[in-house]
Amino acid sequence: MSQERSARTRRLLLGAAAREFAAHGYSGARLQTVVDRIGMTKGALYGHFASKDALAAGVAAEAALAWEALRGELAASSLDADKELRFLAERLARLMDDDTAFRAAVRLAVEGLREPAEGGLLTAISAHTTTLVRRAQAEQALAVGFPPAALADLLTAAIFAGAQSGDEPRTDRRTRLTGLWELLGPACREDRPPSMSPTDPS
Repeated sequence: MSQERSARTRRLLLGAAAREFAAHGYSGARLQTVVDRIGMTKGALYGHFASKDALAAGVAAEAALAWEALRGELAASSLDADKELRFLAERLARLMDDDTAFRAAVRLAVEGLREPAEGGLLTAISAHTTTLVRRAQAEQALAVGFPPAALADLLTAAIFAGAQSGDEPRTDRRTRLTGLWELLGPACREDRPPSMSPTDPS
């Protein structure tokens, strides 16, 4: 029972910390606010995370799990590169809207924190997106007038814009993505992203 209670406390702390980091970034986040959110003490927090750095790293690790799950979906798909790219963009946008830990980790990374010099969440997403852009261009399904890395940066910027200012209305993110699909190529001009399964929500 104590292990279950410890695991539950850790989950609560990570959830509260994610909300605090997403809203205020690393420097603005307050550990007292984190514990106040869930009616705990700083002593309880330090029993699981030795420092603010460790707490932020824990939130980043939760986001990394979400990214790995998404990569698994992509690997299991049989979509053409342009459709896979669009599916990736849609799912990343959903994570930004619905997964507080992911949104917090993106903000921390954009601010230059919790993102190692090599590897890290944004680096991994950028590399994967660039690979998909390159493939889609080779298949002549995407505009070829720009370097793949530049188009990948443009796409991820549209998804992650607003991360440093806290929550952003999801309609703004969707509007930017819709505009990009109109510009990037004929295969990206459908009204909605492809579903990978019949149960995939719209």
